[in-house]
Amino acid sequence: MSIRYDLDYQEVEKLEEKFRKVPDNVENIINQVLHNEGIKRTTAAITKELPVSNRTKKHAKYSKWSKSEKHNLGFTVKTKGGAAKNPGSFGYLVFPNEGRGPHNPLEQRFMEEGLEKTTPEIIELISERIDNFLEEEF
Repeated sequence: MSIRYDLDYQEVEKLEEKFRKVPDNVENIINQVLHNEGIKRTTAAITKELPVSNRTKKHAKYSKWSKSEKHNLGFTVKTKGGAAKNPGSFGYLVFPNEGRGPHNPLEQRFMEEGLEKTTPEIIELISERIDNFLEEEF
């Protein structure tokens, strides 16, 4: 299971004017926010949403369960591992939205919920960074 965050133009309409003021640097500023704070905050928010069963085992919530990829104007947060039978794997994270498996009877949308919670924060951070850049330049 993975989620991908891409900057949606509709989300940033309020930033359009700021973007015009820093045309040479806006992409760099956005990428810095997304690749540093965006990944950290989104992963933390998803981790808060991860379920913990009453079974005695290692749970993803208390482990390093994710890996991330950086894209131009975006990032992807993915679950590590694969099949539940593999050591160190968190197989129950692979298809959480489908509620697969004997111990996961309900769909769980923790990836989407974590991303939804951090999207406004990320947009606000981008806005702040552009404001800071404009203050330093002028």
